[in-house]
Amino acid sequence: MEISGLTSLTWRMEGAVGVFTLNKPERLNAIANRDIDELDRVVMLAGRDPGVRALVITGAGRGFCSGADVKEWHARSDRDEESWPAKMHRVITRLYWLPKPVIAAVNGVAVGGGCDLALTADMRFASTTARFGEVYAQRGICPDAGGSYLLPRLVGEARAAELIYTGRIVDAAEALRIGLVSEVVEPEALMDRAMEQARIFAAGPTIAIGEAKLNIRKGHSIGIEEALRNELRAGHRCAQTEDMAEGLKAAIDKRAPVFVGR
Repeated sequence: MEISGLTSLTWRMEGAVGVFTLNKPERLNAIANRDIDELDRVVMLAGRDPGVRALVITGAGRGFCSGADVKEWHARSDRDEESWPAKMHRVITRLYWLPKPVIAAVNGVAVGGGCDLALTADMRFASTTARFGEVYAQRGICPDAGGSYLLPRLVGEARAAELIYTGRIVDAAEALRIGLVSEVVEPEALMDRAMEQARIFAAGPTIAIGEAKLNIRKGHSIGIEEALRNELRAGHRCAQTEDMAEGLKAAIDKRAPVFVGR
């Protein structure tokens, strides 16, 4: 899949893995209102393209993403333009429900909306230079890109409350200790590790993984009975796929399955 006309991020494919990189390193990849349109477009197209079977998000330069471009907020003259939070909510929602594995390769600072963007991923790998923070309180506001929903589900309500109420920034070691990230690696190894995991996911049964992800996401807000019904529905869909047929045949043949994502 090729995407043209991008100015604030880059897109490339490596096999079945799509990689998009926030690309405003001079601003620590701060997201301006107009940048959200590109971000939303890339996520939408990646979700629709069957050739994209896993996704990696990272940032150019020293930062992953420093959140909203506060200079733009201060200087904005077009008050009729749709608000940053309203536009960002569409991206966060689309990425959260994307029926494909998403990995955030956090290479540096990830604060405010940048932290929330990382939290939407299924897994987060961090370099030793990464920093995470729900810094909204330091600006006199509360989280506005999903942090108050996403963070407690990863680190627990009490710890999330402390981080959100204070806006305290945590380093990579603490992020690993509290369960915010899955692994911490040296900066030069970050993308290799993220891509290694993404390729493993991309080689899997894409539809089955997407259904499992949907049920994991929904499981936060439903009871066991509805969760079991969702698993039954997902199982029926998986039973119609080439990948399930291949998985069963491989088990009988005593070999590794070769999934095609259908």
